[in-house]
Amino acid sequence: MVEAVKLVIVSFFASVGFGIVFRIERKYLIYAGLGGAITRLVYLILLQLIAESFIYSFLAAMAAALFAEFMAVYTKNPSTVFLYPFIIPLIPGSSLYYTVVGLVLQDTELVRANAVICIHSLLGVGIGFVVVSMVMYYERHYRAIRWKKQREGNE
Repeated sequence: MVEAVKLVIVSFFASVGFGIVFRIERKYLIYAGLGGAITRLVYLILLQLIAESFIYSFLAAMAAALFAEFMAVYTKNPSTVFLYPFIIPLIPGSSLYYTVVGLVLQDTELVRANAVICIHSLLGVGIGFVVVSMVMYYERHYRAIRWKKQREGNE
């Protein structure tokens, strides 16, 4: 439990730090950190419930993307302003590290064991973001068409 709280706090500061590097406006940095912390919290919960790295990464990425879309509407900014800092806690650092170590040491078994986890996690994150982005795009498009038809009907 204490370790999970530490990870959430570190994720908050990592996302704020990335927000600074990404040059997010100062007033939105707290949102970037909050999104990173929420993303890590969702990830840790899903990690306890689901064994497959693709699935828990996919669902955590969807949660991050939904929160980024919400923050984009709330702050009237593009969703990518928030999406990129929210990604930081989802990067599979240890499996990526051990994959590279295995490559350097020419340890085929270490590479094989960690590369599969790393690839599954990265695919889950990427596909999760794309799914939410597509749904939100078509939802906004549908709402704009409906609004246009309502305006034409009132005139």
